[in-house]
Amino acid sequence: MADNSIIRLLKYYILKLKSFLFSKDALSFLLFLILASGFWFVNALDKERETEIVIPVRFDGLPQNIAITNNNSSTNITLKIKDQGLNLFAYTRKNFNAITFDLGRVFYEKGEIIITPDQIRGKIARILLPSTNVIEIKPDSLIIQYEKLSVKTLPIELDAKIELAHQYVLSDKIYLSPSEMTVFGPKRILDALKTIKTEPVELNKLSDTTFLNCRLRPIQSVKFAATETKVSIFVEMFTEKELQLPVSILNCPENLTIKTFPAFVNVKFNIGMSHFNSVSEKDMTVMLDYNDIAKDRKTKQQLKFINTTAFISNVRIEPQEVEYIIEIK
Repeated sequence: MADNSIIRLLKYYILKLKSFLFSKDALSFLLFLILASGFWFVNALDKERETEIVIPVRFDGLPQNIAITNNNSSTNITLKIKDQGLNLFAYTRKNFNAITFDLGRVFYEKGEIIITPDQIRGKIARILLPSTNVIEIKPDSLIIQYEKLSVKTLPIELDAKIELAHQYVLSDKIYLSPSEMTVFGPKRILDALKTIKTEPVELNKLSDTTFLNCRLRPIQSVKFAATETKVSIFVEMFTEKELQLPVSILNCPENLTIKTFPAFVNVKFNIGMSHFNSVSEKDMTVMLDYNDIAKDRKTKQQLKFINTTAFISNVRIEPQEVEYIIEIK
């Protein structure tokens, strides 16, 4: 019974509140409340008030071989200003562009640049309304400490894992553009650097010529003239080619003659279609080294292969070993 009385009482008050909210008196009250709030807001905007705004600062004209040492390469300036509320309200809704200071000048090995209060005020005056009064600037000046960096040009090394699709080969060497990079940094760091590596790249089942931009791997305290290099990877289908090459003799004493059996061997290799006719016997050599004979005097010796072209792969020599005779001249 008590629970039912409480429920009836709640329903009664809810109905009373609902009837009041939708009555003419309530609607009139709300209308006057909104109008009064609007007049108060307009009146508040018409009065002078104070506020703070933050303006970013950027520096231009800094050479690449100059490093700022006191971490002032990017900063903000806080302004305490006074103006009518309407103008201040506009400032709070505005994203300020950075004010820029040009640092183009003569730089020594070490030193500092001072941005004076007058220079700061001159930049600020261009972005504020004429009615705005600047009460305080924090900081009122900027001190930029710098030092000159060493310079070195280093080759770029591609850090890549490339897997070609079945029956495809590289048709040319991999090109980097640029293939070297100018870097700036402390001398002790640059002296230890031999190359610059790209960020790791992994390409799987490559079956077509590919071009990509690779970012350079960052090095702490070192700046790059550019942050990436263009990589060109040329891919094509391959076929098998076979050549018959004579066995050449290497390191043979002048008073000796060496004959091999057989005198010619077959060399098979994979080659890209575009280079099939350009690779010939003159691009490779099969050799028997006398120094190997002098070491162990085996009746058969392993042949050595020298290739002067980058367009072949999977080289097979048949036979891989030959017999020989040595004659005195």
